[in-house]
Amino acid sequence: MEVLHESASSTQAILDLLLELDWYDWDPELYYHRLLEVALSLIPEATQGTVSIRNPERWYFVASIGHELEQLLNLKLESPWCNVQGSTVKELVSFLDCLSSSTPKPTQQFANGILGNVERTLIGTYSIDEGEQIILAVDIPKGHHVTFSDSSKKTFEAFLKLAGKYQSLTQQKIALQNINESLIYSYEEISALQEKIRQLLSISQQFGDNTVRLPVFFNQLLLVLLRLVDQADYGSIAFIKGKNLTFISSFGHHIQAILSKKMKKQWFLLEETKHIIELPNIHALWKAKMPEQIYKIIQKSFQPVKSTIMFTIPVDDKITILFMLDIAEGKPTNFTPLARRMCLSFAELARGFVRIRIHTEIMKRAYYNFSSKLAKVVEQYDPETGHHNTRVSILSGYLARKMNLPRKKVEEIISFAGLHDVGKIFIDPLLLKKTGKLSPEEYELIKKHTVYSSQLLEGPFFEVARNIAMYHHERWDGKGYPFGLKENQIPIEAQITALADVYDALRSTRIYKEAYDRETALAIIFKGDERNLAGQFNPQLLNILQNNIDEIERLVYRPELL
Repeated sequence: MEVLHESASSTQAILDLLLELDWYDWDPELYYHRLLEVALSLIPEATQGTVSIRNPERWYFVASIGHELEQLLNLKLESPWCNVQGSTVKELVSFLDCLSSSTPKPTQQFANGILGNVERTLIGTYSIDEGEQIILAVDIPKGHHVTFSDSSKKTFEAFLKLAGKYQSLTQQKIALQNINESLIYSYEEISALQEKIRQLLSISQQFGDNTVRLPVFFNQLLLVLLRLVDQADYGSIAFIKGKNLTFISSFGHHIQAILSKKMKKQWFLLEETKHIIELPNIHALWKAKMPEQIYKIIQKSFQPVKSTIMFTIPVDDKITILFMLDIAEGKPTNFTPLARRMCLSFAELARGFVRIRIHTEIMKRAYYNFSSKLAKVVEQYDPETGHHNTRVSILSGYLARKMNLPRKKVEEIISFAGLHDVGKIFIDPLLLKKTGKLSPEEYELIKKHTVYSSQLLEGPFFEVARNIAMYHHERWDGKGYPFGLKENQIPIEAQITALADVYDALRSTRIYKEAYDRETALAIIFKGDERNLAGQFNPQLLNILQNNIDEIERLVYRPELL
């Protein structure tokens, strides 16, 4: 049980760090101190450490535990003196081993006085854009004759990556602030752009809405650009990854047949790399560069055009976004120098928005992946789950859609319904595996899994998951636990998961019973049995279950899920 509690404690500490911080307004110095504090609590060999940042201009410390930060701030290090390149993790004698031989002797001596009194040091560097590195170090104090375990090194690597990702987001935030300041300056200096800039700032506020799906988001992005460039009649956006190009949005063209299909980048772009270029009759270029069969598809998909402005936005080292704006064939208008300037300004603004949006999506997927893995951990603690969590998730999603809940809420219910019993990892596994009848005291212990779940599912992202785990044993008639809530005092996600959980439990084989057929399961839910299930569920949900039982059985009780 000590291993279990240690694991739960570690998970709790990491979740605190991930979920309690405001990633955009948090003071970086406080954040890195907090990260270092949590890292040291999970690496038992180390009791002190530092965080420093190195870029082409300077190398400076931002956080320290166990060393005097004021002295570290007075340690004037130059960027070329660091001899650790790239993203690496090394175990060294001390932080001083990071210093190259070109470091002046007085600086080495001063650094040794601050950082030299250690037995061993674990140092990691994480490379960020534009030549910046974050350097994390944790130390074993002098006289402690121990070495870093493999487990501690893996934990250290995780915190190094977390520090690097945070620094990357901080850079992006600063870049976006600089872009906004640049736009404000343009607004003040160029009166002719005043109205367009006002429209841009107004519409761009929608970009921060994380509930908007990416295809819709890029459609909005394209419409904003078309509003800014009066001459443009059509437009399209594509993602470039490696040698492939994939269209994701268009206006005026008919590219549904090629949306999300991979094309060769070389078919669409000129060999020379230019940030923005204007091309007459782009169809002639495509015809010359593409295989005949591909061009026939493209010719049907894209309208004939007189002129095209094409420009790219590098988002990161893997993704570039291609924008194309077109003037329709036969139109007398031409792109103006002002239009090109607007495109360049838009490109910088879009880069910042798209970077944050993509990183938000990556973080969202990471949370969902974490939830999925956490659900599998729960299965190891309760031998009866099997595919139960998967079926509960599918059935919960079905019921949520039938309740006409918002798409984002449905997605969260599907992702988190499998965590309804996550609190059981804090219950003694021997009690969970008991085959005989539980005593009243044992049953009370089992019931506590609902409130235990809040120890893991903290923070705004896990609100739906927390509601499901804490309240899925509440009853519509108020006779449930842990709080005796009734009717719509119970969050709708918990109402839905409760019905899915009970129906699947009745339809499943358990230690104490065989699986019931669907007619018996429905009879117990609607009429009750010795456990008095009648009155437990929202009547609207019961109607959905009864009226759609044939489809539910086909969807949920497929052979691969049994």
